Amino acid sequence: MSGVSSSATEEYDDPKRRVVLAAALGVFGRYGFQKTSMEAVAKAAGISRPGLYLLFPNKEQLYRATMQGVMERGQQAMEACFADESLSFEERTVAALDALLGQYVETQVARDVSELLENSGPQLGSMFHDYQLRAKATMCAQVESLAPPGLLTADLGAEDVMEFLFSAAVTWKQTAATRAEFRDRTRRAVRLICRAAD
Repeated sequence: MSGVSSSATEEYDDPKRRVVLAAALGVFGRYGFQKTSMEAVAKAAGISRPGLYLLFPNKEQLYRATMQGVMERGQQAMEACFADESLSFEERTVAALDALLGQYVETQVARDVSELLENSGPQLGSMFHDYQLRAKATMCAQVESLAPPGLLTADLGAEDVMEFLFSAAVTWKQTAATRAEFRDRTRRAVRLICRAAD
């Protein structure tokens, strides 16, 4: 699992922690950080409150672990799309951005989680910013290695293509009514860039 810290990996490998983190994601997504109680998470996970405190000593640590899990899964899904050699550059790029950002378009829980991630500076510190930088670096490297001939020039580098597509996708994540619309807008943007290179 590239880019996943050993402590994060251990948390997902531990079945009890996995259940707690999945339950916590639902509760945090529904009520936000401030209104979520450890008791509510314990109840949702089907364990006792003392049992939850044995796994996570406080709500802040539970929240960080929960949000880290969301971000890691998004990063891994994006990397898997780029690694799919059966897809074209356009298909890989659209699938990767959909895996990273499109997942937040359709369901209310996903939108709630997206809002949590974007408005959790005090709780997450630089984690969300670092996550975005990592996603951008991955995407830039993939554009560099997968771009069709003629796409990248002295005036249009991989970082330019990445910044345009990433910024557009972030905007469409907020404005698209459906995930299908998000994918369609992303596909059109990738085609536009590729066509300009012809």
